[in-house]
Amino acid sequence: MNKTQDREDTNIIDSFLTTGNLPLRYYMQTGLRSIIQDPILTFIKYLEGPVGYQLRQYYYKSKMGHLGKNVLIEPDVSMSRYRNIFIDDYSRLAKGAQLYAPIGYIRIGKRCHVGNWILGHGGVEIGNCVGSGGMILSVTDTDAGGARMAGPMVPSEQRNLRYGKIIIEDDAFIGQYSIIMPGITIGEGAVVGPHSLVVKNVKPWTVVIGNPAREIGEREKVRFPKFK
Repeated sequence: MNKTQDREDTNIIDSFLTTGNLPLRYYMQTGLRSIIQDPILTFIKYLEGPVGYQLRQYYYKSKMGHLGKNVLIEPDVSMSRYRNIFIDDYSRLAKGAQLYAPIGYIRIGKRCHVGNWILGHGGVEIGNCVGSGGMILSVTDTDAGGARMAGPMVPSEQRNLRYGKIIIEDDAFIGQYSIIMPGITIGEGAVVGPHSLVVKNVKPWTVVIGNPAREIGEREKVRFPKFK
């Protein structure tokens, strides 16, 4: 985003905070932009049922870095920079999932079920048979030491962004509304309980929960063969 657009968006937010209203031109610009730029996606994004699944599979196949066979993309899924997103066979993006990789990349393995947010700016690698309802953030605003922390509400040069590759190994599970911070590795078979904040690596086959997440136990290793 250039500085002019950045300043304009900030002015729009300031107006909303002051008056409680967004200008009509904002709705017109955003709505018309999506329709004009990609009318096909505007139609199929919210389409329910088997026809919707098939049309989205066909649409994204030619646009993404890789889209495996029989990947289920549910309605209201949002993605950016398709070429930086790679999804392997038999995986599923839950309704409302948001995958953003304007820089970096997102790789999702086989037979995964992924929802909520993934920010791929610093790189995100998800193994096979992973379930996630958490926010996987490979970029965040960092500590409160002198930089503004209002996210995109302020110019990027006034922020202190931290990038770090996130690795989630096979058979791990990320509970609903948990947050995985940049640079974290979730070991094979590990479980992150819901509403947890993960700020350090999680060992394989352990269970963590809390804010910050702490180890509370272990789980039995999966005895099924690995998918290749």
